[in-house]
Amino acid sequence: MQTLEDKIIGLLSRRKKRSLTRRELAERLDLHGRERKLLSKALERLNSNGTLQERRGGYRLLPQQQRTLEGLFSLADKGYGFLRLDEEQKEDLFIPARYVGSAMEGDRVQVSCHVSPRDRRHYAKVLKVVQRAHKRMIGFYQQRGKGAEVWPLNKKLGGQILVSRSNNVNPGEIVEVEISQYAHGDIPARGEIVEVIGAANNPQVDIETVIRSHDLPHRFSDAALAQAEIATTSITPEEIVERVDLRHLPLVTIDGETAKDFDDAVALQTQADGSWKLWVAIADVSHYVTPQSPLDIDAIERGTSVYFPGFCLPMLPAALSNGICSLNPDEERLVMTAELLFSADGTRLESNFYPAVIRSHARLTYTQVSVCLQNPAQSDLDIDLIPQLQQMVELATALGQKRQLRGSLDLDLPEVEVVLDSDGAPIDLVKTERTMAHRLIEEFMLAANEAVADYLTEKGWNFLYRIHEEPDLLKLQELQQLAAQCGVGLVLGKKLQTSLQQLLIDIADKPEARLISQQLLRSLQQACYSPVNSGHFGLATDCYCHFTSPIRRYPDLVVHRILKLALSEQPQSASLTMSQLTKLGLDCSTKERRAMQAERDLVNLRCCQVISKRLGEEFSGTISSVTEFGFFVELDGIYVEGLVHLRTLQDDYYHFDSTTMTLVGEHRRNEFRVGMPVKVKVAKVELWRRRIDFSLLENANSRG
Repeated sequence: MQTLEDKIIGLLSRRKKRSLTRRELAERLDLHGRERKLLSKALERLNSNGTLQERRGGYRLLPQQQRTLEGLFSLADKGYGFLRLDEEQKEDLFIPARYVGSAMEGDRVQVSCHVSPRDRRHYAKVLKVVQRAHKRMIGFYQQRGKGAEVWPLNKKLGGQILVSRSNNVNPGEIVEVEISQYAHGDIPARGEIVEVIGAANNPQVDIETVIRSHDLPHRFSDAALAQAEIATTSITPEEIVERVDLRHLPLVTIDGETAKDFDDAVALQTQADGSWKLWVAIADVSHYVTPQSPLDIDAIERGTSVYFPGFCLPMLPAALSNGICSLNPDEERLVMTAELLFSADGTRLESNFYPAVIRSHARLTYTQVSVCLQNPAQSDLDIDLIPQLQQMVELATALGQKRQLRGSLDLDLPEVEVVLDSDGAPIDLVKTERTMAHRLIEEFMLAANEAVADYLTEKGWNFLYRIHEEPDLLKLQELQQLAAQCGVGLVLGKKLQTSLQQLLIDIADKPEARLISQQLLRSLQQACYSPVNSGHFGLATDCYCHFTSPIRRYPDLVVHRILKLALSEQPQSASLTMSQLTKLGLDCSTKERRAMQAERDLVNLRCCQVISKRLGEEFSGTISSVTEFGFFVELDGIYVEGLVHLRTLQDDYYHFDSTTMTLVGEHRRNEFRVGMPVKVKVAKVELWRRRIDFSLLENANSRG
């Protein structure tokens, strides 16, 4: 039976001289009712895959040799690939294995588009690689005869790379190879070993591998290191002449146990009229890192620090990030301060900003503060600090309530923490949750960021906003469907933030709460940096920026520089132009995503390494998503996800229902759906793919 697309191609192939409009096509194909409604989608697909050309409302069939497209190549495990088109709404184009050529995962390629004469299916052939994604690769070194080869760690990057045999490399070690000749057909790639990274079972080698796989800058220039060393370990009297002296304030830092770069310190005082005065002191990185200096150039290249389990790849050299810029206890430090006055209910009444000098009175951890707040009598903290911490909770609570009233979304998702041994190897996975200690610092940083953004906006300065646009309606409809399956309603109307906030309240006590919260997070747009203010949807604020972490985020450093110009009443011409800020915002947003992907990659590897030692063990879990090829299960308590593949379900023949997102057995009618509790056994772990396979225990789907 011919499809509608086949009919369109057949009609136009008989009319090569003239194009036909949508109406003419409908009339000549004698389309009625629902078929007419499907015509537009069919034409869009044919146009996107290069079969048709649309011009002035008319459609014509393109000659075979003209049907070419460009996009990113993605390689599947079995050797075939797909062309991911630049326009996200267009479908990927299938590339049979025999037509992949020398293309590798991530390459930008040009393809020719074809239609199979047998089944009329569309496919593509790689004509050429426009831009290579990989000039270097990480892999295992193996000796072969008189020569040697390197097998990429990521199997999506193809087969072996032939290299010269080396006496300086042991078989099985991880090396980095520079490719001199790419593979084509049966001819393997060739390259040269540029660095021996180390043994495959070394945890530090894992980190190096992820760093290089994501092209993260990992070496500072000699000029940047020299500039960092010039910065003294203590500040001089000349540096504090015109600064506000806050060394008397009981400022404290509150961070994680392993943190070494302390960006922020806080202090709070209750005023006679019941109002609150909050000081948020932020490391004055801009004092040491000047525009276009070697340190600045390296910081721009990184864009952000990258935090791996047990290891940090910093944006600035350690002499700054852990030294003179870090607000270490009992040491004088230069800061930019936001002094904020709040009413008793958390309304900001005043804000002042100025450069200052401080001396942090204590380096506190989230655990210490949490224990203190729960049971002050059992706390080992300085007794003079305890009343201030208790008052901080009161203000943080008021600020949180104000945010909630305006529609701010609080996605308080527990995460998995990788426990490492003394060598940095993963040994366990534990659940972490935010405590009041985390929340009070979060509230104070949000308040300072918002206050700075308001100030610079009122003064008319151009700077980098942190923006978060409204979510895509289609993704919200998927969330709505999932919520409905879990017995919770979601109204997608004008008051969207209020509806989403209510959803979080409604699911709070349900077993599916984490899954729905995760889907909500995926439904939201990704926040980014831009000089054009479009508000922050997630925080429900019209004006927001990043100011509080200049040690580890470049946009914060830029905001500090602009704030200093504004405070010193410099002309706005002294700052960056809108064009420069636009380019910088895009660059910082891209590098932020790169860092997040690298962090996620190593965490997933560590999780797989822990689970690989538990093959055959049984776990309870929850179905987190269902697809046509199986369903994913998230293990309870440690939030590690794995796949139960459809082919392992032997008790029945299962069909995927895309409407309800369920797998339903043809005979027994057993059902697998999101949120369903199951018991699974660890069947297989593939470290290179960061993939865990589970097998379902026999009695696990008894609720179907």
